[in-house]
Amino acid sequence: MKRDILKIDEDICNGCGLCVPNCHEGALQVIDGKVRLISELMCDGLGACIGHCPEGAITIETREAEPYSEIRVMEQMKNQGENTIIAHLKHLKDHGETGFLREGVNYLKEKQSELKFDLDEVLSEVYNHGKSVTAAVAGGHHGHHHSQAGGGCPGSRERGMGVETPNPGVCVKQD
Repeated sequence: MKRDILKIDEDICNGCGLCVPNCHEGALQVIDGKVRLISELMCDGLGACIGHCPEGAITIETREAEPYSEIRVMEQMKNQGENTIIAHLKHLKDHGETGFLREGVNYLKEKQSELKFDLDEVLSEVYNHGKSVTAAVAGGHHGHHHSQAGGGCPGSRERGMGVETPNPGVCVKQD
């Protein structure tokens, strides 16, 4: 199938590896002094690694490649710890990859007994920035009090638009 996948120009790559931790799928490794795409199955083609290459050696191309496999990524990633899982799931969420996000979460739920971390805490961090669902609804956040109801970004809170509602039953004449 044709899909977006990254391409590394080995003549330009200096092997610094700055892109590797920014590939949330674990598809990149430094091997023999060059960054290599170790699995097409694990490359989501979104290019989070590109901006971290100081040499400009990474680009995205559309070409024949095996389909991306969220299950394969989760199999490789589940033993790397909760911070790696959180970073990956947030990456999918931030890029609107809801299908892959759902697939990854479902996989983790199926393998929950094998995980070395609390899946509920991970999902709380991914979806609620660390707040429990109850705290998010109540507007609390780990004992801190914020002025915006419901927590979250201040820009997303409910606010009026400065238009006063006239008293009921009173006609307002407009010129």
